[in-house]
Parts: sequence; C-alpha cells; structure tokens
Amino acid sequence: MNPAWHQKKLKEYCEAKGIIITAFSPLGAKGTSWGSNEVMDSEILKEIAEKHGKTIALVCLRWLYEQGVTMAVKSYNKERMKQNLEIFDWPLTKDDHEKIDKIKQVRVNNGPVVFIPNLWDGET
Repeated sequence: MNPAWHQKKLKEYCEAKGIIITAFSPLGAKGTSWGSNEVMDSEILKEIAEKHGKTIALVCLRWLYEQGVTMAVKSYNKERMKQNLEIFDWPLTKDDHEKIDKIKQVRVNNGPVVFIPNLWDGET
C-alpha cells in the first residue's frame, strides 16, 4: 500500500474485520525488480512535498499514517531512519488528500498475482 496503490477495497475489508494493515514497500521500491517508480517520481507528491518543505518519502509515510496503517520502511542509512520519524508534527491538508487520490494506481510487485475479485475488482 502506498499513494500509487491505495488498495481501497482491501483496506475497507480489513477495517471491517479489525485487521491491521502493514504497508510493505511504502515508497514503491524504486529501482527493484518488484517495485515501481510511480511513487518517488510522482509530480503530485513532489508538489505536496515542496509545499510542506518535506521529502516525497515523508509525504508518503505521513499519508500512510493518516490512513491508519502501519508501515515497514527499510533503510540502512542512519540519517534516513531519523528522517522517517519526522511525520508526526505536521498534517496533510484536505487538498493534499484530494490530489493523492488522483494519482494513477499501479500495482507495486511484479511477482505472481494473487487475485481475489471481491477485494481487487477494478483496481490495478
């Protein structure tokens, strides 16, 4: 789950069942064989980040936090790990959320597709 793959139906299902979602590859896993550049190269996220004086990564993590999901963020860089915690002292605006909702949805994981029509019908 990330701003370029909202998985709204899955999120609704999990919320209804009391299941907590963990977002893996919340930044889209740019540069990996299973990932996508849609998140980190998004002009919409770049615009939001510049408006708030934040990085695209922080906008993505803040969006996930505001969605009420947990996230698994991988970094070996000590400074980046510290930066990833800088999501708690600022909010995304309603306008930011509306812009993020318009980001083209792209499935992030080029591995085998496990398809459950009732959860993913109509979503990439």
